[in-house]
Amino acid sequence: MAVMEYVMGIDAGTSVVKATIFSLEGREVARAAQIVPITNPQTYMAEQDLHDVWMAAVRAVSEALTGSAITPDKIRAVAVTGQGDGSWLVDTAGNPVGPAILWTDGRAGEIVDEWGRNGTLSSTFKMTGGGPYAGTTSAILRWRIENQKELLERDDIRNVYCKDWVSYKLSGELFSDPSDYSLMGIDTVNRTYSDELMEAFGITEVKKWLPELKKNTDQVGVVTEQSAALTGLRPGTPVFKGGVDISCSSLGCGVAEPGTAMAVIGTAGIVTVATDEPQNAFTPADVGWLIPHTDKTWIRSLGMNSATTNLEWFLREFGLQFREEASAVEGRNLYSYLDQELKKVPLGSNGIMYHGYNAPGGERAPFIKPSARASFNGITGAHTRWEMIRSVYEGVAYGIRDCLDPIPVKVDTINMAGGGVNSPVWSQIFADVLGRRVVVPAGTEFGAKGAAICAATGVGLFSSLEEGVRETVDPLRMYEPDPKKTALYDEFFDVYKRQRLATMEVWDDLQAITRKAALA
Repeated sequence: MAVMEYVMGIDAGTSVVKATIFSLEGREVARAAQIVPITNPQTYMAEQDLHDVWMAAVRAVSEALTGSAITPDKIRAVAVTGQGDGSWLVDTAGNPVGPAILWTDGRAGEIVDEWGRNGTLSSTFKMTGGGPYAGTTSAILRWRIENQKELLERDDIRNVYCKDWVSYKLSGELFSDPSDYSLMGIDTVNRTYSDELMEAFGITEVKKWLPELKKNTDQVGVVTEQSAALTGLRPGTPVFKGGVDISCSSLGCGVAEPGTAMAVIGTAGIVTVATDEPQNAFTPADVGWLIPHTDKTWIRSLGMNSATTNLEWFLREFGLQFREEASAVEGRNLYSYLDQELKKVPLGSNGIMYHGYNAPGGERAPFIKPSARASFNGITGAHTRWEMIRSVYEGVAYGIRDCLDPIPVKVDTINMAGGGVNSPVWSQIFADVLGRRVVVPAGTEFGAKGAAICAATGVGLFSSLEEGVRETVDPLRMYEPDPKKTALYDEFFDVYKRQRLATMEVWDDLQAITRKAALA
């Protein structure tokens, strides 16, 4: 009888670290998760203790192993993915240099504002394909140069990312990769650091802190005796680099070949499209990211700040009657009740249009506008809460299309993940609004799965990441667009864009007046 083999993917997210064991067919065999605290020294700051992150990974890996019948010797390889951006300083002896500054941190906001004013953002985008924001590594490194001068004399510091820290603690080797560093700003097409970009960002002084970059399928070491004793993994288990969460989640959802695409309908709405022509993918300008992905492809990615949070907000504030009606039938779930009733509401929500920019920080794609705000348009006294809630579903779908359409890559099918696609009605709305087939892949831990595909490919179980995706990603549900509905949604989407463009002119004024009123 053939010996079953498995791989492990570790996903070190912003607030949760997860470890998942996968079969070589892509089946989730066991998983565990541990929460990691975030500290806020000031309201605009966000930090994490590196030791807290590592211990969360230790507990997650240990629980995944003990919660399964898989013995450590059956785990052929491990790789790590995790939150991107921010700045994680570690010295060459492996000691954290202060807490990690996270991607959600705002202390470098004024630096990014100045880059916008003096043209740095537009000029660097032509090489990076990315638009820096306050939590971007380049901005935080510039902040460190201006505010932590005591560190500048040190040659023993390395600036890495969350996944790199966990990988280091497993293997004792400290490297990063082009997918994570592409968000900082490198020569993305050639996947290398750029002296020109470092000079433009004003971070040449800390060039010495930048680690060697490995491919996502490169082996960076093996599980050490010390980390094996903590986690339960077998000493000597190969550890592979993995990549930033956007790249690994895309792999786990089936994005590898050119033209394959993913949309995550979660707290945020993330769109990624794979291309083998990165030089043609610097569109739309000055927003999103262009990220090295497989050996042959890059992914163009845009991220809305809010997706399912729009529905969560609406139900929190106006959902009592929906909940009471759902609970009137024993065993009926709120969301299945919503699906049942939303089918009765006409396409287009009888003229209500919703724009879902409800994040306090505004929007980052397909445009950057900190003052952007959510809104309903078209309401009359004849409308009901059902038309309003359907407009929220449709508004998020319009937002995803607003990010997908400007990417200059032909996409016929889009793989979707996240809490939003648990709704068959919402999934069909996405298909009809996008005018593309929507596929919901089997599984839940797509970031960890992408890391596991990197590990399996690196150890030779797959010949390439493309083969790994083909062998491990299977469709769970599929939704075909209705051409007649798509034609109508095309017209609604045109209105959606025109309303958005018209409203952008007053958002800054509204924000300024609101702040003035708060002080009155």
